[in-house]
Amino acid sequence: MKKISHDSAFTLVELIVVVAIMGMGLSLFLGINYRQRESFRWRTNLRELHVFLKVARSYAVLERRHNECLYSFEQRSFSESLRGKQVELAPGVKLVLSDEQQVLVEALGNEVEDGEVDIEAAKSEAVMVTFYADGGASGGPLEIRSGRRGAFLKVDPLTGAVKVEERVEDEIGSE
Repeated sequence: MKKISHDSAFTLVELIVVVAIMGMGLSLFLGINYRQRESFRWRTNLRELHVFLKVARSYAVLERRHNECLYSFEQRSFSESLRGKQVELAPGVKLVLSDEQQVLVEALGNEVEDGEVDIEAAKSEAVMVTFYADGGASGGPLEIRSGRRGAFLKVDPLTGAVKVEERVEDEIGSE
């Protein structure tokens, strides 16, 4: 019969410590992965909206007609009038209206408080940007936010070029 040496085996305490360390490492990894996933969703939605506006401008120039980019408060989506293309805001992303946009939206009969429209009371769509056949535009900038992140989609009135300025909450509050 062989004798088992107690020196070569792991104790229960050692196994518990190893499992606890592995658990902490896994929870740290999953937490980082979750934040990266939220950041990925934000950047993807921002990129979709940026491309949507650039394509809407291109349609206006190609068709030689103005192209209105409408925002639906009920569906939380942008659509363009020439070809009906559409892009939705991701969950947690919201459109913040400027003072001029608030006046326009209130004229449509929607209630606005602190730059946000009451979704239950929203009755219609509002034109946020219009691209013209010559490449110019009216409207903008569009401000969207998600938590601490924010971005301005600025539309140049002469050329219709769309630029994105991404900001963090500290930078937004300092303006």
